[in-house]
Amino acid sequence: AQPYHPTRSIPILGRIAAGLPIYAEQNIEGYTYTDLNGGAEYFALRVSGDSMNAIGINDGYLIIVRRQDEVENGEVAVVMVGNEDATVKRFYATDSTVTLMPQSTNPIHQPQIYDPAKTPIQVLGKVVKVEFYL
Repeated sequence: AQPYHPTRSIPILGRIAAGLPIYAEQNIEGYTYTDLNGGAEYFALRVSGDSMNAIGINDGYLIIVRRQDEVENGEVAVVMVGNEDATVKRFYATDSTVTLMPQSTNPIHQPQIYDPAKTPIQVLGKVVKVEFYL
C-alpha cells in the first residue's frame, strides 16, 4: 500500500510574467491542490510568457511557490521588482547587484540586472513545483 499523503488547497493568485515583469495581481482566481507538506505557506501563480520555457515553465502553466523572503543563488524565484512588477526567473545576488536570469529558447530574453539601492527587489518565494493540464 502507498503511504497516505493528504492534499491541501492553495490559492492561485493570478498571473506572473515569465518574460518582462508584469504587475503582480493579488486576486485569487481559484485553487489548486498539492501534496507538499511541512509547515510552509504556498501559493500558485499562472505563468505568462516564455522566458523560462527551457526548464519547463511554459506559458499558461501553474507554478507552486513556497512563500519565503530569501533564496539561494541559482534558485528559481518569484521576485517583485520596483514594488509593483513580479516575475519568475533564476535569482543571483551579489553585494551590489541582483540578476534575474531567464532560461529560454527565445533569444529576446536577456538577463535583467538591478542595483537594489536604486530599484527595490523583494523575493516573494521559491518555485517548488510546476503544474500543467492537458
